Amino acid sequence: MNQTSKKLIPTGQPHERRHPLQDGGVKITTFVPLQFRKRGLKKVVVGPEGVANPVSVNASVPAITPNQDTFLLKTLGRCYYWQHLLDSGVVANTVEIAAQEGLSKITVNETLRLASLAPDIADAALHGTLPRTVSRYLFLRAAPPLDWDMQREMIASFGRQV
Repeated sequence: MNQTSKKLIPTGQPHERRHPLQDGGVKITTFVPLQFRKRGLKKVVVGPEGVANPVSVNASVPAITPNQDTFLLKTLGRCYYWQHLLDSGVVANTVEIAAQEGLSKITVNETLRLASLAPDIADAALHGTLPRTVSRYLFLRAAPPLDWDMQREMIASFGRQV
């Protein structure tokens, strides 16, 4: 069994090391001189001298917002691509798409219904501003109507089901 010694170095300055990788990338190792101390039943982080707040959370914009449903986005991408194949005449019908993708014809037809979503709803899915209760499963099972105003009402009703 490989055993390594774990040392707590109480002093020192924060620094980072860059280790080149074989594929051309760089692995960055960061050292931050923090200590964990027991204060009653809790453990707290104690920073080096002169640092008032050793652990702070900086608000930043994440690459993918928490509300973004990647499965819904993947399904929307598929449905728009399949609709493009049908519109451009690359495939004659959904049976050909199902055969090419290895899916059932029913799955392809259910997914293609999402191509008629209102542009603002698709944009909201892309930007992650749909209610959390709205998912790919709900869209596929609820069969969104063709009328965009009714689709917006349906989204609003999904949002109230929390």
